[in-house]
Amino acid sequence: MRPRITATALAAALTAPVCGVQGASSIAFQNAEYSKSAPTKQNGVSWPSLDTEKSTYVYVHTSDEIAQPTEFFFGSNVPVYVAGDFFNTDDMSTKMATAGQSFLRYPGGSSANKLLWDADYDSYPYFSGYSWMTADSKYSMEDFVVTINNTGATPLVELNAALSLVYGSDVGADYFIQMHEQLLAYGCDVAYYAFGNENYGGWEPPYGDYPVNGTLYGEAFLVAAKALKKAYPKIQIGFVGEYDYTSVADDSITPASAPAAASSQTSGPRRGASQPNLGVVIDDWMEDILSVDGAADAADFVVIHEYYFKTTSSVPTNVELLEEVGQLSDMRDGVADFFAEVVPEATVPPIILSEFNLVQLASAGCGATLQFINTIWHAEILGEAIQGGDVAALMSFSWADAAENCSNTGRGTRGDYGLVSYGSDTIEDGTPTTQFYAYALFNLAFGDSMVNSTISQGTSTKIKTYASTFSDGSVGIVIVNEDSAAHTMRFDGLTTGAITANGWVVASSDPDAEDPLSADGVTWNGETPDTFPLETSYTPYSASASEGEVLEVDVPAYSVTGIVVYY
Repeated sequence: MRPRITATALAAALTAPVCGVQGASSIAFQNAEYSKSAPTKQNGVSWPSLDTEKSTYVYVHTSDEIAQPTEFFFGSNVPVYVAGDFFNTDDMSTKMATAGQSFLRYPGGSSANKLLWDADYDSYPYFSGYSWMTADSKYSMEDFVVTINNTGATPLVELNAALSLVYGSDVGADYFIQMHEQLLAYGCDVAYYAFGNENYGGWEPPYGDYPVNGTLYGEAFLVAAKALKKAYPKIQIGFVGEYDYTSVADDSITPASAPAAASSQTSGPRRGASQPNLGVVIDDWMEDILSVDGAADAADFVVIHEYYFKTTSSVPTNVELLEEVGQLSDMRDGVADFFAEVVPEATVPPIILSEFNLVQLASAGCGATLQFINTIWHAEILGEAIQGGDVAALMSFSWADAAENCSNTGRGTRGDYGLVSYGSDTIEDGTPTTQFYAYALFNLAFGDSMVNSTISQGTSTKIKTYASTFSDGSVGIVIVNEDSAAHTMRFDGLTTGAITANGWVVASSDPDAEDPLSADGVTWNGETPDTFPLETSYTPYSASASEGEVLEVDVPAYSVTGIVVYY
């Protein structure tokens, strides 16, 4: 068993400088003081002219703020099962900074319901089968704190809800307080805790060994929330929820009872509850949690997970995959409907999408995780999430995970959830995957206030723009081009005086292929990126416009472009 903090050490920790959020907002995942300066202007190379047949006119309303981005949209998971020395290297810190990683979740995924941070398997023998998680070679809670200090990110920690369900709510609550105090001893004052991980599913302990349903989980959540907030009032805690209880992909599958559960549904792919393609999902999960008196009011946020494409029977087309972005509004509406039905007097708390990716690796879309389409899709998820306000925070799964062979190779033979590779037999550990570059582009070209941008002419549904301003007055624009043709982009509303712009274009590594979106790599301003940070390793493109003129740049087919306009 690992040593716990002493009373003397705790007293010292409470007065010492700590990582984490200090004085968190009363509403989860808000930061009214979020501020971001534009990257340093560089003397770039002339913006490339392309053979374009299409023009798109965009008016940027720089004074019309429509949304408030925060650091909580640029997060990922850092799992305990990755090697302990993987995250805390200069190379990995540089790559995390390049991708703007500012919100990190530990221990990442289902590990939450298995990990004993203190390795106390004598007191809690149910978890002894997972003792490998606390081996010296694995990524410990202390290692996580080092990562937080290295990156300056805000931490979110998952609690072991299974411990409460196995050993009792009061035992669990005491354990969680000790965990928080150990984090303080490590120098980290954690404000955000999530109670478990996907406990609605039969793949999560202790399902099948001990009774699990929404009522029992809700009662345990309430005890933990009350105890943690009484001891440390700044703590905010959320429960694991769903947003849809009706949508089952295979109508031929009927509900069936399962061991040790009040009721359950053995289903195929189902929206609203991230799950393996075949697995038990406990019925009435959200209704039963919210029916626990006080649970809704104790929740500072609701945790939602979604691996968007789950179907095993057919290989997804590019069009099908890119349409999946639209589910964000379903999440907010679905959670709100549950609250309206069960606890209409309660305020619906913010939603965090703390695990997501384009496809589930067990699906027929497995290989798309490593294809260029995942760059475009992640750029759209980031832009739409900030603009729509349906969720308050995003955490990709995962910063690093593990490469897998795809059972269906229709979109490639290998899949990997990670923003950087890990455990691949063909790619070096730590190599950025395609989705990494969507985050890198937003980190450079998206500011601290989202402003309105409207397409006034050339209304292609395959062009999306996300405009913003920085604290220094510069303007940032991210352009997603899903079209098979290059576009000339003409931006109006920017030239109150002469302007210059730097830009970065992420495109397919195989633009001349029959399907460039299926390429397994990217180019960054025409080069294969292999040196980091990108900002100082590769020369940006440059463009300019005089007062009263529109800013004009060409964007390639199937690309994501970031522009920063300087005055």
